[in-house]
Amino acid sequence: MHIVLQLSRFSVPLHVHFIAKVSPVMSCGVVMCAGDFQLQNVICESFDNSITNFSRCEMKFIRRGVAAFYMVWKLYNVPINSVDINVALYKKSNGYRPFLFNQTLDFCYYMRNPRAHPLIYMMHKVFMQTSNINHSCPYDHDLIINEFIYKKNDLKDLPIPNGDYMIRVKVAFDKEYRTSIKIYAKRKD
Repeated sequence: MHIVLQLSRFSVPLHVHFIAKVSPVMSCGVVMCAGDFQLQNVICESFDNSITNFSRCEMKFIRRGVAAFYMVWKLYNVPINSVDINVALYKKSNGYRPFLFNQTLDFCYYMRNPRAHPLIYMMHKVFMQTSNINHSCPYDHDLIINEFIYKKNDLKDLPIPNGDYMIRVKVAFDKEYRTSIKIYAKRKD
């Protein structure tokens, strides 16, 4: 699975650590991960900066072939009691086309009963230990992913063939989409 954060639409050399303080969109270069997936890029985008914004969205290189992902997602209108997410997988084939799943769910309910959505849970548990996005509503604090490193075989059960993929996560507060996170990755054996 590829996880990419992009703050802007321009390329950033791999050896540069890029942190955007003003722009709601962040970008990183291609990263080879230990395992079956190569992280390529992540795009964090806020649709309304008065409600939510990303103060940090970056990948740092830890050592050859290993990168860590960091995200600080600022929430300004707290507490948040109603969160819906839409998770969709796209495969690159003459552009990115819908592939395998596109699911919208009540995130507050999901966090009370995560095994009710096994595919979403499979992807969420990969980074749950490195984030504070691990409890049900209300959310009254910034959401943080700190030093997430993909480990080989974390997503070994994800039923997808080799290729380039994008995972898009749209987040709605009070039934209105506020944020989009696009994660680009390459699966290979």
